[in-house]
Amino acid sequence: MLTTYYYIDLYNKQMQNRPESEREYFMRMAYEMEQTRIAEKRAERKQKLTALFTAAARLFKVKRTPNLESLYGH
Repeated sequence: MLTTYYYIDLYNKQMQNRPESEREYFMRMAYEMEQTRIAEKRAERKQKLTALFTAAARLFKVKRTPNLESLYGH
């Protein structure tokens, strides 16, 4: 079992030394663009939710009276 991992590790070390092929480059770029798009959508969704909760909090905001006498009409 350990030898299997050793062979996989040896294969990966050999793969690190070779240059990236054109197909691998385009696949990596497509993956990075997809991840960027997902992050932008997530940030946009977070911004919309924050704005929604802020608007909802403003609806339920209670104005405080300056003091108790004004509350009782004195």
